[in-house]
Amino acid sequence: MATLAMHYLKDALKADLTSTAGSVAILAVTLHWFVFRVIAVENHLAPLLWFYVVAISGVGYAYLTLANFSILQTLIRLAVVTTSFNASLILSIAVYRLFFHRIRRFPGPFWSKLSRFPDVALAAKEVRYYREVAKMRETYGDFIRTGPREICIVRKSAVPLIYGPQSQCLKTTWYAQVSPNPKKCSIHMTRDFDDHRKRRKAWDRGFSIKALATYEPRIKAKVDSFVSQIQVNEHKPLDATAWSMFLSFDIMGEVGFGKDFNNLSTGKENPAIRAIHEHMTVLSVLSHVPWLLYLISSIPGATAAYADFFRWCGNEIDLKQKTWNPEEYPQDIVSWLLKSYVEKDISASPSLESLHEDSRVVIIAGRYVYSICFFSDTDSTSETTATTLASIFFYLAKYPSTLKKLQHLLDQAMPGGAADWSYEKAKSVTFIDDIINETLRLKPALLTGGYRCTPAQGLQVDDVYIPGDINVFVPVQLIQTDERYYANAQEFIPERWGERKDEMATGDAPFFPFSLGAYSCPGKNLALQSLRIAISVIAQQYNVAFAENETGDDFDKNALDTFTTTLPPLQVQFSRR
Repeated sequence: MATLAMHYLKDALKADLTSTAGSVAILAVTLHWFVFRVIAVENHLAPLLWFYVVAISGVGYAYLTLANFSILQTLIRLAVVTTSFNASLILSIAVYRLFFHRIRRFPGPFWSKLSRFPDVALAAKEVRYYREVAKMRETYGDFIRTGPREICIVRKSAVPLIYGPQSQCLKTTWYAQVSPNPKKCSIHMTRDFDDHRKRRKAWDRGFSIKALATYEPRIKAKVDSFVSQIQVNEHKPLDATAWSMFLSFDIMGEVGFGKDFNNLSTGKENPAIRAIHEHMTVLSVLSHVPWLLYLISSIPGATAAYADFFRWCGNEIDLKQKTWNPEEYPQDIVSWLLKSYVEKDISASPSLESLHEDSRVVIIAGRYVYSICFFSDTDSTSETTATTLASIFFYLAKYPSTLKKLQHLLDQAMPGGAADWSYEKAKSVTFIDDIINETLRLKPALLTGGYRCTPAQGLQVDDVYIPGDINVFVPVQLIQTDERYYANAQEFIPERWGERKDEMATGDAPFFPFSLGAYSCPGKNLALQSLRIAISVIAQQYNVAFAENETGDDFDKNALDTFTTTLPPLQVQFSRR
Protein backbone atom coordinates (compact mmCIF):
# COMPACT_ATOMS: atom_id res chain seq x y z
CA MET A 1 0.00 0.00 0.00
CA ALA A 2 2.81 2.39 0.94
CA THR A 3 4.62 1.52 -2.27
CA LEU A 4 1.50 2.21 -4.32
CA ALA A 5 0.97 5.55 -2.58
CA MET A 6 4.57 6.51 -3.24
CA HIS A 7 4.10 5.59 -6.90
CA TYR A 8 1.07 7.84 -7.24
CA LEU A 9 2.88 10.66 -5.41
CA LYS A 10 5.82 10.48 -7.81
CA ASP A 11 3.45 10.53 -10.78
CA ALA A 12 1.72 13.59 -9.35
CA LEU A 13 5.02 15.36 -8.80
CA LYS A 14 6.09 14.63 -12.37
CA ALA A 15 2.84 15.83 -13.94
CA ASP A 16 3.15 18.48 -16.64
CA LEU A 17 3.10 22.10 -15.51
CA THR A 18 -0.39 22.78 -16.89
CA SER A 19 -1.90 19.91 -14.91
CA THR A 20 0.04 20.93 -11.82
CA ALA A 21 -1.14 24.53 -12.07
CA GLY A 22 -4.74 23.41 -12.58
CA SER A 23 -4.68 21.05 -9.60
CA VAL A 24 -3.20 23.70 -7.34
CA ALA A 25 -5.80 26.24 -8.52
CA ILE A 26 -8.62 23.82 -7.65
CA LEU A 27 -7.04 23.29 -4.22
CA ALA A 28 -6.87 27.05 -3.60
CA VAL A 29 -10.50 27.64 -4.58
CA THR A 30 -11.64 24.66 -2.49
CA LEU A 31 -9.76 25.92 0.57
CA HIS A 32 -11.29 29.35 0.17
CA TRP A 33 -14.89 28.22 -0.18
CA PHE A 34 -14.92 25.42 2.37
CA VAL A 35 -12.30 26.46 4.95
CA PHE A 36 -11.29 30.12 4.85
CA ARG A 37 -14.89 31.38 4.52
CA VAL A 38 -15.93 29.35 7.54
CA ILE A 39 -13.22 30.10 10.11
CA ALA A 40 -11.95 33.44 11.42
CA VAL A 41 -8.75 33.34 9.39
CA GLU A 42 -7.44 36.60 10.87
CA ASN A 43 -7.11 34.92 14.26
CA HIS A 44 -4.99 32.10 12.85
CA LEU A 45 -3.01 33.95 10.20
CA ALA A 46 0.46 33.49 11.68
CA PRO A 47 0.23 29.68 12.03
CA LEU A 48 -1.46 29.44 8.62
CA LEU A 49 1.39 31.36 7.01
CA TRP A 50 3.93 29.15 8.73
CA PHE A 51 2.05 26.10 7.48
CA TYR A 52 2.10 27.59 3.97
CA VAL A 53 5.88 28.08 4.12
CA VAL A 54 6.40 24.55 5.46
CA ALA A 55 4.10 23.08 2.80
CA ILE A 56 5.93 24.85 -0.04
CA SER A 57 9.26 23.77 1.43
CA GLY A 58 7.98 20.19 1.63
CA VAL A 59 6.85 20.26 -1.99
CA GLY A 60 10.26 21.57 -3.03
CA TYR A 61 11.99 18.84 -1.07
CA ALA A 62 9.75 16.21 -2.71
CA TYR A 63 10.58 17.57 -6.18
CA LEU A 64 14.28 17.22 -5.41
CA THR A 65 14.27 13.82 -3.69
CA LEU A 66 11.28 11.89 -5.03
CA ALA A 67 10.90 13.29 -8.54
CA ASN A 68 14.66 13.79 -8.95
CA PHE A 69 14.29 17.21 -10.56
CA SER A 70 17.26 19.55 -10.79
CA ILE A 71 17.40 22.66 -8.64
CA LEU A 72 16.40 24.82 -11.62
CA GLN A 73 13.47 22.55 -12.49
CA THR A 74 12.38 22.54 -8.86
CA LEU A 75 12.47 26.34 -8.66
CA ILE A 76 10.43 26.64 -11.86
CA ARG A 77 7.81 24.20 -10.60
CA LEU A 78 7.64 25.92 -7.21
CA ALA A 79 7.11 29.24 -8.99
CA VAL A 80 4.23 27.69 -10.95
CA VAL A 81 2.72 26.13 -7.82
CA THR A 82 2.89 29.29 -5.68
CA THR A 83 1.74 31.60 -8.49
CA SER A 84 -1.20 29.35 -9.37
CA PHE A 85 -2.22 28.92 -5.74
CA ASN A 86 -1.93 32.59 -4.79
CA ALA A 87 -3.57 33.91 -7.96
CA SER A 88 -6.45 31.44 -7.74
CA LEU A 89 -7.02 32.17 -4.06
CA ILE A 90 -7.02 35.93 -4.63
CA LEU A 91 -9.31 35.62 -7.66
CA SER A 92 -11.70 33.35 -5.76
CA ILE A 93 -11.84 35.81 -2.86
CA ALA A 94 -12.43 38.74 -5.24
CA VAL A 95 -15.23 36.98 -7.13
CA TYR A 96 -16.90 35.94 -3.90
CA ARG A 97 -16.72 39.39 -2.31
CA LEU A 98 -18.03 41.14 -5.42
CA PHE A 99 -20.77 38.77 -6.55
CA PHE A 100 -21.65 36.28 -3.82
CA HIS A 101 -21.00 37.95 -0.47
CA ARG A 102 -24.06 38.46 1.71
CA ILE A 103 -23.55 42.26 1.73
CA ARG A 104 -22.75 42.53 -1.99
CA ARG A 105 -25.77 44.79 -2.58
CA PHE A 106 -24.67 47.47 -0.12
CA PRO A 107 -23.14 50.51 -1.86
CA GLY A 108 -19.60 51.60 -1.22
CA PRO A 109 -16.25 52.29 -2.88
CA PHE A 110 -15.44 49.51 -5.37
CA TRP A 111 -12.01 48.66 -4.01
CA SER A 112 -13.27 48.63 -0.42
CA LYS A 113 -15.50 45.71 -1.36
CA LEU A 114 -12.38 43.72 -2.19
CA SER A 115 -10.04 44.63 0.65
CA ARG A 116 -9.52 46.73 3.77
CA PHE A 117 -6.34 48.23 2.35
CA PRO A 118 -8.23 51.06 0.58
CA ASP A 119 -9.40 52.09 4.05
CA VAL A 120 -5.76 52.20 5.11
CA ALA A 121 -5.08 54.58 2.23
CA LEU A 122 -8.03 56.77 3.23
CA ALA A 123 -6.96 56.78 6.88
CA ALA A 124 -3.36 57.59 5.94
CA LYS A 125 -4.36 60.36 3.55
CA GLU A 126 -4.64 63.02 6.26
CA VAL A 127 -5.11 60.80 9.32
CA ARG A 128 -8.67 62.09 9.38
CA TYR A 129 -10.70 59.03 8.55
CA TYR A 130 -13.82 60.64 10.05
CA ARG A 131 -13.79 63.12 7.17
CA GLU A 132 -13.52 60.32 4.62
CA VAL A 133 -16.52 58.61 6.20
CA ALA A 134 -18.48 61.86 5.91
CA LYS A 135 -17.59 62.08 2.21
CA MET A 136 -18.65 58.47 1.63
CA ARG A 137 -21.93 59.14 3.36
CA GLU A 138 -22.66 62.00 0.95
CA THR A 139 -21.98 59.67 -1.99
CA TYR A 140 -23.48 56.37 -0.86
CA GLY A 141 -26.08 57.24 1.76
CA ASP A 142 -26.66 56.00 5.30
CA PHE A 143 -25.44 52.44 4.71
CA ILE A 144 -21.91 52.22 3.35
CA ARG A 145 -19.88 49.11 2.65
CA THR A 146 -16.47 50.23 3.89
CA GLY A 147 -14.84 46.80 3.69
CA PRO A 148 -15.40 43.22 2.52
CA ARG A 149 -17.66 42.57 5.53
CA GLU A 150 -17.84 46.02 7.12
CA ILE A 151 -20.78 48.41 7.01
CA CYS A 152 -20.92 51.98 8.30
CA ILE A 153 -24.42 53.03 9.37
CA VAL A 154 -25.47 56.66 9.80
CA ARG A 155 -28.91 56.18 11.32
CA LYS A 156 -30.13 57.10 14.80
CA SER A 157 -32.06 53.84 15.04
CA ALA A 158 -28.84 51.84 14.63
CA VAL A 159 -27.22 53.19 17.80
CA PRO A 160 -29.24 51.23 20.41
CA LEU A 161 -29.32 48.15 18.15
CA ILE A 162 -25.53 48.04 17.90
CA TYR A 163 -24.36 49.55 21.19
CA GLY A 164 -27.38 49.60 23.51
CA PRO A 165 -28.02 47.53 26.66
CA GLN A 166 -30.25 45.07 24.77
CA SER A 167 -27.95 44.76 21.76
CA GLN A 168 -27.02 41.26 20.66
CA CYS A 169 -24.01 42.53 18.74
CA LEU A 170 -20.67 41.35 20.09
CA LYS A 171 -17.09 42.50 19.77
CA THR A 172 -15.46 41.68 16.45
CA THR A 173 -12.45 39.41 15.88
CA TRP A 174 -10.40 42.63 15.91
CA TYR A 175 -10.33 42.29 19.69
CA ALA A 176 -8.72 38.84 19.66
CA GLN A 177 -5.31 40.17 18.74
CA VAL A 178 -3.75 39.67 22.14
CA SER A 179 -5.32 36.25 22.43
CA PRO A 180 -8.72 34.64 21.93
CA ASN A 181 -8.19 33.24 25.43
CA PRO A 182 -9.82 35.53 28.07
CA LYS A 183 -7.16 34.46 30.56
CA LYS A 184 -4.51 36.25 28.54
CA CYS A 185 -6.14 39.58 27.76
CA SER A 186 -7.61 42.62 29.45
CA ILE A 187 -11.29 43.06 30.13
CA HIS A 188 -11.52 45.35 27.14
CA MET A 189 -10.01 42.82 24.75
CA THR A 190 -12.05 39.81 25.81
CA ARG A 191 -14.71 38.81 23.30
CA ASP A 192 -16.38 36.45 25.74
CA PHE A 193 -19.52 38.31 26.83
CA ASP A 194 -19.94 36.36 30.09
CA ASP A 195 -16.27 36.87 30.97
CA HIS A 196 -16.62 40.60 30.31
CA ARG A 197 -19.81 40.81 32.37
CA LYS A 198 -18.18 39.11 35.37
CA ARG A 199 -14.95 41.09 35.26
CA ARG A 200 -16.80 44.36 34.75
CA LYS A 201 -18.15 44.09 38.31
CA ALA A 202 -14.69 44.65 39.81
CA TRP A 203 -14.25 47.72 37.64
CA ASP A 204 -17.69 49.03 38.55
CA ARG A 205 -16.75 48.84 42.24
CA GLY A 206 -13.74 51.01 41.47
CA PHE A 207 -16.02 53.60 39.87
CA SER A 208 -18.93 53.38 42.32
CA ILE A 209 -20.45 56.43 44.02
CA LYS A 210 -18.67 55.50 47.24
CA ALA A 211 -15.34 55.11 45.45
CA LEU A 212 -15.79 58.40 43.60
CA ALA A 213 -16.27 60.14 46.94
CA THR A 214 -12.80 58.97 48.00
CA TYR A 215 -11.31 60.18 44.72
CA GLU A 216 -12.84 63.67 44.87
CA PRO A 217 -10.28 65.39 47.16
CA ARG A 218 -7.39 63.96 45.17
CA ILE A 219 -8.89 65.13 41.90
CA LYS A 220 -9.39 68.57 43.44
CA ALA A 221 -5.75 68.58 44.57
CA LYS A 222 -4.61 67.84 41.02
CA VAL A 223 -6.82 70.58 39.63
CA ASP A 224 -5.33 72.96 42.21
CA SER A 225 -1.88 71.97 40.95
CA PHE A 226 -3.05 72.82 37.46
CA VAL A 227 -4.32 76.18 38.71
CA SER A 228 -0.89 76.79 40.25
CA GLN A 229 0.64 76.32 36.81
CA ILE A 230 -1.93 78.73 35.37
CA GLN A 231 -1.02 81.26 38.07
CA VAL A 232 2.69 80.98 37.25
CA ASN A 233 1.93 81.43 33.55
CA GLU A 234 -0.79 84.07 33.91
CA HIS A 235 -1.03 86.32 30.82
CA LYS A 236 1.39 83.95 29.05
CA PRO A 237 0.53 81.47 26.26
CA LEU A 238 -0.26 78.01 27.62
CA ASP A 239 -0.89 74.95 25.46
CA ALA A 240 -4.33 73.84 26.61
CA THR A 241 -4.01 70.53 24.75
CA ALA A 242 -0.79 69.47 26.45
CA TRP A 243 -1.71 70.67 29.94
CA SER A 244 -5.15 69.08 29.78
CA MET A 245 -3.41 65.80 28.99
CA PHE A 246 -0.97 66.28 31.88
CA LEU A 247 -3.87 66.89 34.26
CA SER A 248 -5.88 63.91 33.07
CA PHE A 249 -2.99 61.45 33.34
CA ASP A 250 -2.04 62.71 36.79
CA ILE A 251 -5.65 62.25 37.88
CA MET A 252 -5.61 58.72 36.51
CA GLY A 253 -2.34 58.06 38.32
CA GLU A 254 -3.93 59.10 41.61
CA VAL A 255 -7.26 57.32 41.27
CA GLY A 256 -5.89 54.43 39.25
CA PHE A 257 -2.77 53.54 41.23
CA GLY A 258 -2.74 55.95 44.15
CA LYS A 259 0.45 57.37 42.67
CA ASP A 260 1.59 60.70 41.28
CA PHE A 261 2.65 60.40 37.63
CA ASN A 262 4.23 63.90 37.92
CA ASN A 263 3.07 65.22 34.56
CA LEU A 264 1.86 68.52 36.04
CA SER A 265 4.89 69.08 38.25
CA THR A 266 7.38 68.43 35.45
CA GLY A 267 5.35 69.74 32.53
CA LYS A 268 6.38 66.64 30.63
CA GLU A 269 4.79 63.37 29.62
CA ASN A 270 6.22 60.12 30.96
CA PRO A 271 8.82 58.92 28.40
CA ALA A 272 7.34 55.41 28.32
CA ILE A 273 3.92 56.78 27.40
CA ARG A 274 5.33 59.38 25.02
CA ALA A 275 6.99 56.63 22.96
CA ILE A 276 3.59 55.05 22.42
CA HIS A 277 1.88 58.33 21.53
CA GLU A 278 4.57 59.07 18.94
CA HIS A 279 3.61 55.87 17.10
CA MET A 280 -0.14 56.32 17.34
CA THR A 281 -0.58 57.70 13.83
CA VAL A 282 1.04 54.74 12.10
CA LEU A 283 -0.67 52.23 14.34
CA SER A 284 -4.11 53.77 13.96
CA VAL A 285 -3.77 53.72 10.18
CA LEU A 286 -2.65 50.09 10.10
CA SER A 287 -5.45 49.11 12.48
CA HIS A 288 -7.84 49.20 9.53
CA VAL A 289 -6.19 45.91 8.58
CA PRO A 290 -5.99 44.38 12.07
CA TRP A 291 -4.56 41.07 10.90
CA LEU A 292 -1.53 43.00 9.64
CA LEU A 293 -0.86 44.31 13.13
CA TYR A 294 -1.35 40.79 14.46
CA LEU A 295 1.29 39.52 12.03
CA ILE A 296 3.70 42.31 12.91
CA SER A 297 3.30 41.58 16.61
CA SER A 298 4.17 37.93 15.91
CA ILE A 299 7.58 38.91 14.53
CA PRO A 300 10.34 38.60 17.16
CA GLY A 301 11.61 42.03 18.11
CA ALA A 302 8.75 43.91 16.46
CA THR A 303 7.54 45.20 19.83
CA ALA A 304 10.95 46.49 20.89
CA ALA A 305 9.84 50.11 20.53
CA TYR A 306 7.25 49.49 23.23
CA ALA A 307 9.44 47.53 25.61
CA ASP A 308 9.86 50.50 27.95
CA PHE A 309 6.11 50.93 28.22
CA PHE A 310 5.44 47.24 28.85
CA ARG A 311 8.21 47.16 31.43
CA TRP A 312 6.87 50.28 33.12
CA CYS A 313 3.35 48.84 33.28
CA GLY A 314 4.66 45.61 34.76
CA ASN A 315 6.72 47.48 37.33
CA GLU A 316 3.76 49.63 38.36
CA ILE A 317 1.44 46.68 38.98
CA ASP A 318 4.21 44.72 40.76
CA LEU A 319 5.00 47.68 42.99
CA LYS A 320 1.33 48.16 43.74
CA GLN A 321 1.00 44.51 44.73
CA LYS A 322 3.91 44.84 47.15
CA THR A 323 2.60 47.99 48.85
CA TRP A 324 -1.10 47.14 48.75
CA ASN A 325 -2.74 46.39 52.09
CA PRO A 326 -5.68 43.98 51.64
CA GLU A 327 -7.04 44.97 55.06
CA GLU A 328 -7.63 48.58 54.03
CA TYR A 329 -10.61 49.87 52.08
CA PRO A 330 -9.44 50.23 48.46
CA GLN A 331 -8.44 53.79 47.65
CA ASP A 332 -7.85 53.39 43.92
CA ILE A 333 -8.99 51.35 40.93
CA VAL A 334 -6.09 48.89 40.86
CA SER A 335 -6.66 48.13 44.54
CA TRP A 336 -10.19 47.05 43.64
CA LEU A 337 -8.82 44.82 40.89
CA LEU A 338 -6.20 43.36 43.23
CA LYS A 339 -8.81 42.79 45.93
CA SER A 340 -10.98 40.73 43.60
CA TYR A 341 -7.93 38.87 42.27
CA VAL A 342 -6.50 37.97 45.68
CA GLU A 343 -9.91 37.00 47.05
CA LYS A 344 -10.56 34.93 43.90
CA ASP A 345 -13.83 36.76 43.43
CA ILE A 346 -15.95 35.86 40.42
CA SER A 347 -15.16 39.34 39.04
CA ALA A 348 -11.39 38.87 39.25
CA SER A 349 -8.97 38.87 36.35
CA PRO A 350 -8.61 35.17 35.54
CA SER A 351 -4.80 35.21 35.59
CA LEU A 352 -1.81 37.34 36.52
CA GLU A 353 -1.23 37.89 32.82
CA SER A 354 -4.71 39.32 32.33
CA LEU A 355 -4.27 41.44 35.47
CA HIS A 356 -1.15 42.96 33.91
CA GLU A 357 -3.14 43.64 30.76
CA ASP A 358 -5.79 45.36 32.88
CA SER A 359 -3.12 47.51 34.49
CA ARG A 360 -2.22 48.90 31.08
CA VAL A 361 -5.85 49.85 30.58
CA VAL A 362 -5.80 51.69 33.91
CA ILE A 363 -2.50 53.48 33.29
CA ILE A 364 -3.40 54.85 29.92
CA ALA A 365 -7.17 54.51 30.29
CA GLY A 366 -8.08 55.15 26.71
CA ARG A 367 -4.88 54.25 24.95
CA TYR A 368 -5.48 50.54 25.41
CA VAL A 369 -2.61 48.23 24.56
CA TYR A 370 -2.68 45.07 22.52
CA SER A 371 0.39 43.27 21.28
CA ILE A 372 2.31 46.26 19.95
CA CYS A 373 -0.05 49.18 20.17
CA PHE A 374 -2.97 50.95 21.70
CA PHE A 375 -6.55 50.89 20.62
CA SER A 376 -9.75 52.48 21.67
CA ASP A 377 -13.10 50.95 21.33
CA THR A 378 -14.97 53.35 23.57
CA ASP A 379 -13.97 56.58 25.12
CA SER A 380 -12.34 56.32 28.48
CA THR A 381 -11.78 58.40 31.54
CA SER A 382 -8.35 59.88 30.97
CA GLU A 383 -8.67 60.41 27.23
CA THR A 384 -12.17 61.86 27.50
CA THR A 385 -11.09 64.24 30.27
CA ALA A 386 -8.06 65.44 28.32
CA THR A 387 -9.66 66.00 24.91
CA THR A 388 -12.90 67.37 26.35
CA LEU A 389 -11.21 69.79 28.73
CA ALA A 390 -8.97 71.15 25.97
CA SER A 391 -12.01 71.50 23.71
CA ILE A 392 -13.95 73.29 26.46
CA PHE A 393 -11.10 75.79 26.80
CA PHE A 394 -11.41 76.34 23.04
CA TYR A 395 -15.15 76.99 23.21
CA LEU A 396 -14.91 79.24 26.28
CA ALA A 397 -12.23 81.29 24.53
CA LYS A 398 -14.25 81.43 21.32
CA TYR A 399 -17.54 82.25 23.02
CA PRO A 400 -16.87 84.70 25.90
CA SER A 401 -20.61 85.02 26.53
CA THR A 402 -20.75 81.34 27.47
CA LEU A 403 -17.87 81.83 29.90
CA LYS A 404 -19.53 84.89 31.44
CA LYS A 405 -22.80 83.02 31.88
CA LEU A 406 -20.97 80.11 33.53
CA GLN A 407 -19.08 82.44 35.87
CA HIS A 408 -22.30 84.21 36.84
CA LEU A 409 -23.94 80.89 37.75
CA LEU A 410 -20.85 79.81 39.71
CA ASP A 411 -20.87 83.10 41.62
CA GLN A 412 -24.52 82.55 42.51
CA ALA A 413 -23.84 79.01 43.73
CA MET A 414 -20.64 79.97 45.57
CA PRO A 415 -20.81 83.67 46.50
CA GLY A 416 -17.76 83.31 48.73
CA GLY A 417 -15.51 82.61 45.75
CA ALA A 418 -12.80 79.96 45.74
CA ALA A 419 -12.97 79.56 49.51
CA ASP A 420 -16.65 78.65 49.16
CA TRP A 421 -16.04 75.96 46.54
CA SER A 422 -17.36 72.43 47.05
CA TYR A 423 -18.10 69.68 44.59
CA GLU A 424 -21.76 69.53 45.56
CA LYS A 425 -22.16 73.24 44.90
CA ALA A 426 -20.28 72.96 41.61
CA LYS A 427 -22.43 70.01 40.56
CA SER A 428 -25.55 72.05 41.25
CA VAL A 429 -24.55 74.37 38.39
CA THR A 430 -26.07 72.22 35.67
CA PHE A 431 -24.81 74.57 32.96
CA ILE A 432 -21.42 72.89 33.47
CA ASP A 433 -22.93 69.60 32.31
CA ASP A 434 -24.55 71.41 29.39
CA ILE A 435 -21.14 72.68 28.29
CA ILE A 436 -19.60 69.22 28.73
CA ASN A 437 -22.35 67.50 26.75
CA GLU A 438 -22.23 70.01 23.91
CA THR A 439 -18.46 69.66 23.72
CA LEU A 440 -18.72 65.87 23.69
CA ARG A 441 -21.32 66.12 20.95
CA LEU A 442 -19.20 68.26 18.66
CA LYS A 443 -15.78 66.90 19.59
CA PRO A 444 -16.11 63.38 21.01
CA ALA A 445 -12.93 61.66 22.16
CA LEU A 446 -13.75 58.89 19.68
CA LEU A 447 -14.46 60.39 16.28
CA THR A 448 -15.28 57.34 14.18
CA GLY A 449 -16.65 54.55 16.36
CA GLY A 450 -16.09 51.00 17.54
CA TYR A 451 -17.00 47.99 15.43
CA ARG A 452 -19.50 45.36 16.55
CA CYS A 453 -20.36 42.04 14.94
CA THR A 454 -24.00 41.41 14.08
CA PRO A 455 -25.66 38.32 15.62
CA ALA A 456 -26.24 35.16 13.58
CA GLN A 457 -29.85 36.11 12.84
CA GLY A 458 -28.75 39.47 11.47
CA LEU A 459 -29.91 42.99 12.32
CA GLN A 460 -32.92 44.95 11.11
CA VAL A 461 -32.23 48.69 10.97
CA ASP A 462 -35.42 50.43 9.88
CA ASP A 463 -36.20 48.94 6.47
CA VAL A 464 -32.69 47.58 5.89
CA TYR A 465 -31.65 44.05 6.84
CA ILE A 466 -28.00 43.43 7.66
CA PRO A 467 -26.95 39.75 7.61
CA GLY A 468 -25.26 38.03 10.53
CA ASP A 469 -21.52 38.06 11.22
CA ILE A 470 -21.02 41.50 9.67
CA ASN A 471 -18.86 44.16 11.29
CA VAL A 472 -20.88 47.35 11.74
CA PHE A 473 -20.26 50.75 13.30
CA VAL A 474 -21.92 54.13 13.69
CA PRO A 475 -19.55 57.11 13.23
CA VAL A 476 -19.90 59.03 16.48
CA GLN A 477 -19.09 62.59 15.46
CA LEU A 478 -20.90 62.35 12.13
CA ILE A 479 -24.21 61.24 13.60
CA GLN A 480 -23.94 63.61 16.57
CA THR A 481 -23.65 66.53 14.15
CA ASP A 482 -26.38 65.34 11.77
CA GLU A 483 -28.93 68.03 10.93
CA ARG A 484 -31.69 65.41 10.91
CA TYR A 485 -31.29 64.92 14.64
CA TYR A 486 -29.90 68.23 15.93
CA ALA A 487 -31.11 71.74 15.15
CA ASN A 488 -28.18 73.95 14.12
CA ALA A 489 -26.07 70.82 14.44
CA GLN A 490 -22.71 72.45 13.71
CA GLU A 491 -23.15 75.25 16.23
CA PHE A 492 -21.98 75.27 19.86
CA ILE A 493 -25.21 75.76 21.83
CA PRO A 494 -24.87 74.29 25.35
CA GLU A 495 -28.39 75.45 26.19
CA ARG A 496 -29.75 72.68 23.94
CA TRP A 497 -29.08 70.30 26.86
CA GLY A 498 -30.81 72.46 29.45
CA GLU A 499 -33.20 75.37 29.14
CA ARG A 500 -33.73 74.84 25.38
CA LYS A 501 -33.86 71.04 25.45
CA ASP A 502 -37.55 70.77 24.51
CA GLU A 503 -37.34 73.56 21.97
CA MET A 504 -34.39 71.95 20.19
CA ALA A 505 -35.66 68.36 20.63
CA THR A 506 -32.36 67.16 22.03
CA GLY A 507 -33.81 64.36 24.15
CA ASP A 508 -34.31 61.90 21.30
CA ALA A 509 -31.13 62.72 19.41
CA PRO A 510 -28.27 60.17 19.18
CA PHE A 511 -25.64 60.88 21.82
CA PHE A 512 -23.14 58.24 22.93
CA PRO A 513 -19.66 59.72 23.57
CA PHE A 514 -19.05 57.07 26.27
CA SER A 515 -20.71 54.34 24.19
CA LEU A 516 -23.70 52.46 25.59
CA GLY A 517 -24.69 49.15 27.09
CA ALA A 518 -22.45 46.37 28.38
CA TYR A 519 -19.30 47.75 26.75
CA SER A 520 -19.78 51.38 27.76
CA CYS A 521 -16.97 53.21 29.49
CA PRO A 522 -16.98 52.25 33.20
CA GLY A 523 -15.18 55.49 34.05
CA LYS A 524 -17.86 57.80 32.68
CA ASN A 525 -18.80 59.19 36.10
CA LEU A 526 -15.14 59.70 37.00
CA ALA A 527 -14.59 61.61 33.76
CA LEU A 528 -17.61 63.81 34.43
CA GLN A 529 -16.53 64.38 38.02
CA SER A 530 -13.04 65.39 36.91
CA LEU A 531 -14.40 67.74 34.26
CA ARG A 532 -16.89 69.37 36.62
CA ILE A 533 -14.19 70.02 39.19
CA ALA A 534 -11.70 71.37 36.64
CA ILE A 535 -14.19 73.61 34.84
CA SER A 536 -15.77 75.03 37.99
CA VAL A 537 -12.48 75.72 39.77
CA ILE A 538 -10.77 77.33 36.78
CA ALA A 539 -13.75 79.33 35.48
CA GLN A 540 -14.48 80.57 39.00
CA GLN A 541 -11.04 82.16 39.22
CA TYR A 542 -9.89 82.87 35.67
CA ASN A 543 -10.94 84.19 32.30
CA VAL A 544 -9.65 82.35 29.25
CA ALA A 545 -8.91 83.78 25.82
CA PHE A 546 -6.90 82.84 22.76
CA ALA A 547 -3.25 83.81 23.01
CA GLU A 548 -1.77 86.31 20.59
CA ASN A 549 -1.72 84.97 17.00
CA GLU A 550 -3.95 82.06 18.01
CA THR A 551 -7.31 81.86 16.22
CA GLY A 552 -8.26 78.32 17.21
CA ASP A 553 -8.93 77.38 13.57
CA ASP A 554 -6.27 74.68 13.43
CA PHE A 555 -7.49 73.19 16.69
CA ASP A 556 -11.09 73.31 15.50
CA LYS A 557 -10.60 71.80 12.06
CA ASN A 558 -7.54 69.57 12.14
CA ALA A 559 -7.99 66.93 14.84
CA LEU A 560 -6.41 63.59 13.94
CA ASP A 561 -8.31 60.31 14.05
CA THR A 562 -5.79 58.11 15.87
CA PHE A 563 -8.11 55.63 17.59
CA THR A 564 -9.04 58.38 20.01
CA THR A 565 -8.83 62.02 19.00
CA THR A 566 -5.42 63.66 18.80
CA LEU A 567 -5.86 67.41 19.09
CA PRO A 568 -3.55 70.08 17.68
CA PRO A 569 -1.90 72.48 20.14
CA LEU A 570 -4.11 75.31 21.39
CA GLN A 571 -2.40 78.39 22.81
CA VAL A 572 -4.64 80.11 25.36
CA GLN A 573 -4.09 82.82 27.92
CA PHE A 574 -5.53 82.85 31.43
CA SER A 575 -6.13 86.04 33.39
CA ARG A 576 -7.47 86.34 36.92
CA ARG A 577 -11.00 87.69 37.20
